[in-house]
Amino acid sequence: MATQQSTASPLVASTVVAMALMFVPAAIAGQFGTPKENEGTRIFQATEHPYYSGQFHLSGQKATLIGSVNDRAPWDHLDYAGKRQTSVQGTIDIEVNEITNSGQVVAEFVEGSDRYRIIFDRFAPKAPFQDGGIATRIYEHGDSGNGDPLYPKTWLYLGGWGTATMHKNDQVLYKDYDAHFMVMERSRDPKTHEVHYPVKRTLPGGETDPAAMEIDLWVRSKEQNTNNFPPFETFVHLCWGEVTWRSAQ
Repeated sequence: MATQQSTASPLVASTVVAMALMFVPAAIAGQFGTPKENEGTRIFQATEHPYYSGQFHLSGQKATLIGSVNDRAPWDHLDYAGKRQTSVQGTIDIEVNEITNSGQVVAEFVEGSDRYRIIFDRFAPKAPFQDGGIATRIYEHGDSGNGDPLYPKTWLYLGGWGTATMHKNDQVLYKDYDAHFMVMERSRDPKTHEVHYPVKRTLPGGETDPAAMEIDLWVRSKEQNTNNFPPFETFVHLCWGEVTWRSAQ
């Protein structure tokens, strides 16, 4: 009899465990939810997350100035070829609330003996995709259908559009100029500094590298000048190759 009990006990235990496991998926599904149709593979909008704060705190290091602030027309301040870039001492700090479209972006850099400071704190949309002036999780540029085609199509972790003022040695240089910042996929080849754009693509993704990230900042005049590229009288373009996401301070 002792031998029979020893044989029966594992069998009973296995049956109990198997029956318990039968009910685990249902319990998990009820607690954690289940994907609906193709929901498990799509990108959710930020506002579809129940605890989305809208608060972004980022900084950028390893600054590059495309062209020069002192360039005379004609100039190229997008520089797809990567031939007119200067590593400069400078940082960018982004403290914004995407829900309220408020906050500020402050960029500082030095070129030669001059110190520059850009304060970008007025956000307003000019197109629906720009939300209220600050937007997250969207594609822009290239053939995305959002924004101009001057730059490759890129995923924006965060972007802002509005008005900025730029100072030179504590004096106002450009007041109330159009401005745009992008926390985006890496656009330049890390070795050649080229932007591989425009090129004929066979894949649907943009000509960027999603394995890395950068911050770009554009400050431009409303006045046009078709001798320049882009065709503005003024177009200041900075890029930061190292991006840090910070906790709220």
